[in-house]
Amino acid sequence: MWLDNIKELKKSTGMSAKQIAEATSLPERTVTRIFSGETDNPYVDTLHRIVKVLGGSLDDILADTKV
Repeated sequence: MWLDNIKELKKSTGMSAKQIAEATSLPERTVTRIFSGETDNPYVDTLHRIVKVLGGSLDDILADTKV
C-alpha cells in the first residue's frame, strides 16, 4: 500500500513532518494527515512533492498499489 511505502521512505530519511512541510511548502497539518492515514486519497501532486523531498519517486510509492 502506498501509505506503508511512503512511511518507510520517511523513516529512512529521518525527516520530521515539519521538515517535510517546510521543504515542500505544504501545510504541516496536511503532511501529518497524510502520514497518519487520515487523508486516504491525497492529490498526486501533493504526494509527488513529498516523495521528491524524501528522495523517492511515485513509482516507488505506488509500486504495489492498484490504481
